[in-house]
Amino acid sequence: MLRHTRLGLLIMLLFTAVNMLAQIDFGKLSEEQIYRKGNKYNTWSVSVGVGPVIYYTDVVDYTIFPKNHWKFGPTIMVSKQFNRPWGIDAQFLSANMYGQKNHRYFEGNFMEGTINLTFSINQFAAFGPIADKWDFYGKVGLGAVFFRSRQRALYDQEYINDDGSVEMIPKDNIMRAKYVYDFVSYPMPEGWKPDDYLVIGWDRDGTKTPPLEETKRKVEIVLPIGFGVKYRLSKSFDLGVEIMMHSVAADNLDVNMTGADNDAYMYSSFNLTYKIGKKNKRHPVWTYKDFNIAYKQRRDTDPLATKLDSLSNQLDSLAANDSIVTDTTHIFTESIVYEEDVSTSVFFDFDKSTISRRAHKEIAKVARAMENDPTIRIRIVGYCDTRGSNDYNYRLSQRRCNAVLDILVHDYGISKDRFQVQPMGERDLLSDTNKLKPRGLHMVNRRVDLFMIKE
Repeated sequence: MLRHTRLGLLIMLLFTAVNMLAQIDFGKLSEEQIYRKGNKYNTWSVSVGVGPVIYYTDVVDYTIFPKNHWKFGPTIMVSKQFNRPWGIDAQFLSANMYGQKNHRYFEGNFMEGTINLTFSINQFAAFGPIADKWDFYGKVGLGAVFFRSRQRALYDQEYINDDGSVEMIPKDNIMRAKYVYDFVSYPMPEGWKPDDYLVIGWDRDGTKTPPLEETKRKVEIVLPIGFGVKYRLSKSFDLGVEIMMHSVAADNLDVNMTGADNDAYMYSSFNLTYKIGKKNKRHPVWTYKDFNIAYKQRRDTDPLATKLDSLSNQLDSLAANDSIVTDTTHIFTESIVYEEDVSTSVFFDFDKSTISRRAHKEIAKVARAMENDPTIRIRIVGYCDTRGSNDYNYRLSQRRCNAVLDILVHDYGISKDRFQVQPMGERDLLSDTNKLKPRGLHMVNRRVDLFMIKE
């Protein structure tokens, strides 16, 4: 119970650290940093590691860390990532065992295989890796441990038999059941005889000297749980540290089967991970949440989104008949009538200035109207949503305006003199996402409006 409490406190501290570090400017993310459904990512990885194994059994003389006789073991993991937060891995671990207490010690070795569910903590708390370099994750699994173990005398000692005779137990000799259970006044475990050697995975028949003949390894269920942290070296390699508590569903790892709790061991490893795949693609855990997903999921039920789609369909229908959707303002002077009509709007993905296929169609309608009437001039006004700094958003809206202008000038051959460019950044929002939460839609603010000007 104490071990699990410590592990829980460490996980709570980890959550706190993630929340403190989760200061991300989503407005400055590149395209490859954003996770989009349908894109291909490097989802397989292989990790190798090594680290100490600390045993918590009945035959140990420490509470947290051993004073000596540290044991180390290697591990290998093959992992599959399903999306940003969730993944699974198959892990193999092997190590020698040791623990001592009072007049005896146990030794042996084990091999363990587990299947583990992994989940990225910062993908839930911060929607992506910390500073594009750190990933904190939790892990829980199920597996089996295959082990051999035996108890030996820690030093020379005497044992008095029932008939009064004295029997010497030399140091390092394999102990018999009667020595241990008579010494601590524990009842003999079911199925064991007093003359049986205290061994698992070897022949325990006390009539054989010495009992060196190997038998099948003992198999027990093991439940690993823990957490880790990875540091991204590159698109192909990560460095990591992982701490896992492995709870065995039995009390026989040390060949002492009369304790109050089942045995356990903690494995801390230092890992190097190779992410299998193309070097120009990212692993999903090193990407950030695409906030467009929430927008798309709300479009069918959000009244503002429904109205926006309806207006867009009307624009398409009118433009197909060479018509212009008009919202006209007249400014009268002595000799000039200034007339400005809304022609169309072009929408953009988050943090992008790339023209979509649908946007190309809208721009083509404007170009056709300008070719039919050489007196038409166009004012190109660009906007952004509120995510990102003011300066960055202004420059992004300028790039969006220039992207539209470039197509009209170079693809359709319309003179650049017939256009006015006006980047607005995040000013004059069509949908105020701060005031309309959660109904405000970011996408309607990521657009370029094209206004027809006639003098």
